[in-house]
Amino acid sequence: MDKKTELMKHAVRLFSLKGFHQTSVQEIADATGISKGAFYKHFDSKEILFVHVLKLHHQEIMTEISNSQASFADDSKDIFKKKLAIEIERTLSNHEFFMMVFKDFTLTESETLKDVFMELRQSTITLHKTILLDTYGASIDPFLPDLVAILEGLMQQYIFVLVFEKKQVSISKLVNFITTTIDAVVNNLDCMEPVLTDAYSPASTIAEGFQQLTKKIKASETHQEKLLATLELLKEQVEQENPQEFLIEALLVYLKQFAFIKNEVIYLENFL
Repeated sequence: MDKKTELMKHAVRLFSLKGFHQTSVQEIADATGISKGAFYKHFDSKEILFVHVLKLHHQEIMTEISNSQASFADDSKDIFKKKLAIEIERTLSNHEFFMMVFKDFTLTESETLKDVFMELRQSTITLHKTILLDTYGASIDPFLPDLVAILEGLMQQYIFVLVFEKKQVSISKLVNFITTTIDAVVNNLDCMEPVLTDAYSPASTIAEGFQQLTKKIKASETHQEKLLATLELLKEQVEQENPQEFLIEALLVYLKQFAFIKNEVIYLENFL
C-alpha cells in the first residue's frame, strides 16, 4: 500500500471515530508513520484528502454496481435487485463514515465541498435513473424524477432506521420490498400525472447528459483529451439530421469502457 492510500485509510478510520473537524492532520500523519510535513507532499490540506476519500468511496460503489454480473437466468428485475443490494450493503458497511459526513458537514461548509457533494449527488441520481430505465423501459421517461424520488426515499429511510435503530434485517427481504413497491407505482402510472414535471424533457435530458459527461471527463486525470474528442464527435452525430447510427453505437461502446463515466453514458444512451 502506498503512503497516499495509507493516509486515506487512516483518515477514514479517524474521521469515523472522532469526526472530520476533531481529527487533526498531525493525528493522520502519526497513524501513517510519517511527519506532518510529509502529509502535505501527498495532500494540500485535510479537506482535499477528505474530497479524495469521498470520491473514492463513491466511485467504488458506482463501479461495483456497473460491473455487477447477471446470470443467464436473470431478468431485468433480478438485475435491478442485485444493484440495489450492492448499493445498500456498501452503504451499510461504511455507515460510520457516511454518518460522520451527514453530521459534520453542511452545504455551506465550503464552496469546494459544496461542488463535490453536488457532483456526487448528480452522479447518484443518474445511476438511479439508468437502473430504472433499464428495468422498466422508456415508457417511464416522464415519471423518472418522481420514481427516483420514491426509490431514494425508500432506500434512505430504511438505511437510516437500520443504522440508528440498529435493526437487523435481511437485505434480500428489504430489496424485494423496495422493488415490489416500485412495481406497484409503475403499474399504476396510467392513473397518475408526473409531479416533478419541470425536471423532465427529452431534449433537456440529452443536453444535461452531455454536460454531465463533459464535466466528469474534465475532472478526471486520465484519457481526458481522447474522451472529450470522442464525446464531441458523438454530440456532432446526434445533432445531425441524418446521423450515422453505426458510428453513434461505436462511440458509445468506446465511452462505456471507462468505469468512471459508464453510468452517465448508459443513461444518455437511453435517450439517443
